[in-house]
Amino acid sequence: MPRLEVTTLDDPHLAVYRDLPNSRVASRSGRFIAEGAILVQRLIASPLAVESILVARRHEANVAPYAPAESDLIVAPDDMLDQIVGFKFHRGVIACGHRPEPVALKDVASTVATAPPLLVCPEILDQENLGSIIRVCAGFGAAGLLLGPSSADPFSRRAVRVSMGSVFKLPVVQSDDLLSDLNWLQSTAGYQLIATVTDEDATPLHRAEPSRKLALLIGSEGPGLSQQLIDLCDQKITIPMHHNTDSLNVAVAAGVFLYHFTSQDRS
Repeated sequence: MPRLEVTTLDDPHLAVYRDLPNSRVASRSGRFIAEGAILVQRLIASPLAVESILVARRHEANVAPYAPAESDLIVAPDDMLDQIVGFKFHRGVIACGHRPEPVALKDVASTVATAPPLLVCPEILDQENLGSIIRVCAGFGAAGLLLGPSSADPFSRRAVRVSMGSVFKLPVVQSDDLLSDLNWLQSTAGYQLIATVTDEDATPLHRAEPSRKLALLIGSEGPGLSQQLIDLCDQKITIPMHHNTDSLNVAVAAGVFLYHFTSQDRS
């Protein structure tokens, strides 16, 4: 564990941590950022490589015992951390990890007749919503998450933080051609595609009983699923709402749908 003490903001070891709200260095270089002691410890416990850990001097004694031997431990003066990252940072420790190799859909889609659901998000733009969805998928035992090409980055700083490290474990596939991938799931891998909608003619969730492997399509935060994707699906389901509530937050809805189908397996 090489220990590096920095005293100036322009130290080259700080480049990946500098001005994080406006920085895209991490995504361009195959890296990502994990904030806070819990998240950093979960990163260390994961299969992903940890390049370095940046810690305020007052927290060094707590962090050093679990820092990987092959990772740089960068120690900065307590009052310098906010200036480095570009926002008020009270957690005292932050790490830079290496992103995993891209996940192929064929490695996630099961060949077994009965398998955990696969969640499909064609376009989730909000990083925090995406982080919540990743956490929901991991918590309810989804097989993985398939993202459309314009979705937010699952390893963005906010998505990683809100996922609470679930992104380190959950298989996340970023599709280059979502329609092609969905057609493959349906025609070759034997998945039932289910559109989650607010339509009145959709099957209420409590009556939905898929007979085979399923992929749940969750729409974007505003417009939901496109008609093209809905038409591709085998079934439409909806969560019945009360008090003229039109819909739920996309991550909350994903949790409700996944709980319904995974709790059937548990029972």
